Amino acid sequence: MGLDFTSLIAEANAGEVDVQLQLAELYENGIGVPVDRGQAASWYKIAAEQGSAKAQSHLGQLYIRGIGVPKDHVEAVAWLQKAADKGDPVAQANLAWCYQEGLGVDRDYQRSLQLYQEASEQGHAGARYNLGYMHANGIGTAKDAAEAVKWYTLAAELGHSKAQLNVGMMHAQGIGTEMDLTAAAKWYSKGALNGYAKAQYNLALMYSAGSGVNQNDDEAFNLHKKAADQGYYKAQFNLGLFYLYGLGAEQDYKKAFDMFYKSAAQDYPKAHYQMAKLYAQGSGVETNEIESAKCYQWAAERGYVKAQYRLGRLYMQGQGVQRDEAIACKWFEKSAMQGYVKAQYYLGVCHAKGISVSKDYLTAYAWLLLAAESGNNDMNELLDSVAQKLGDEDKIEAIRLSNEWRSVYQ
Repeated sequence: MGLDFTSLIAEANAGEVDVQLQLAELYENGIGVPVDRGQAASWYKIAAEQGSAKAQSHLGQLYIRGIGVPKDHVEAVAWLQKAADKGDPVAQANLAWCYQEGLGVDRDYQRSLQLYQEASEQGHAGARYNLGYMHANGIGTAKDAAEAVKWYTLAAELGHSKAQLNVGMMHAQGIGTEMDLTAAAKWYSKGALNGYAKAQYNLALMYSAGSGVNQNDDEAFNLHKKAADQGYYKAQFNLGLFYLYGLGAEQDYKKAFDMFYKSAAQDYPKAHYQMAKLYAQGSGVETNEIESAKCYQWAAERGYVKAQYRLGRLYMQGQGVQRDEAIACKWFEKSAMQGYVKAQYYLGVCHAKGISVSKDYLTAYAWLLLAAESGNNDMNELLDSVAQKLGDEDKIEAIRLSNEWRSVYQ
């Protein structure tokens, strides 16, 4: 039997607050009628004007977001305050957010903390999460990781997905609590079961590494896929790697490329780098040196060290780009200054042989010293050769230079 809207509207017009709220919810959710958020807001306002804290709280939230009413933070605060004064925890939490962000009121972290505390004491999960966040980041209070863990845990126990993720990360890293990978996995699992993509992704990493759980590529693949299906770019990238190397699934270069493409569409440099490699190899996509170079360039311009080095090699060889040794050395330097060993070595080669730069054994020696710190003995032959061309004073200066450059990326 359907809802009798004629009777409901008659009762609501007669001042029945519960019916007014019922009508607002029906219009808001499209139950028995098409969704009409304007009508929903209208009924919430009628109930709010009669003093319903629930209606006042909900109406304030609508004004914050501009749903069914024009966005108006001042009006939102006015209604939220009325409901908060009646002890409504949802209103207290939303009013706290307004004070935290300076929406409709002057920003006031102390007032925000107070309101979150009041809502938290009534079991509001979001308020507890925000208290954790403020303590973790020192917003309106001193940074206190242990206090953050406490509030995140209280929120997580109420099923708050972001809190479950955060308390999991704090256990994983030993921040505010002892490091406990098993506990981290437990909280990630709860967030993952709630469908939270970042929790699914973090749990997938633990299954991949066998950290806090038994190593399981199949489980890692399934969790990455769940997060990737929600559009999480890091999960899409990792799923691409799983297809690329046949981990938890059959090796499939095309599927790998497709996942890297989706991740790259969200501006993830590592995904552009992997696409570049697949274009160069013709794996999962037709070989295209120009597209490969473009992908390397995109990632390199955003600071990805491997892409900067690889782009330097392309310019040195003239693959997919016009050969230009000077540009190659510039990209090697950008990568080397971030500590990438291969770039440091090639930059040492450029200076030792005078490739696009003046031959400079001192600078070459400084770069080769940094590269040799990797423990790769193949680099020692050139290092020794260059060392023979320098006096003791030049070697001391080269060591000073290498120490200076190392301090940039360490």
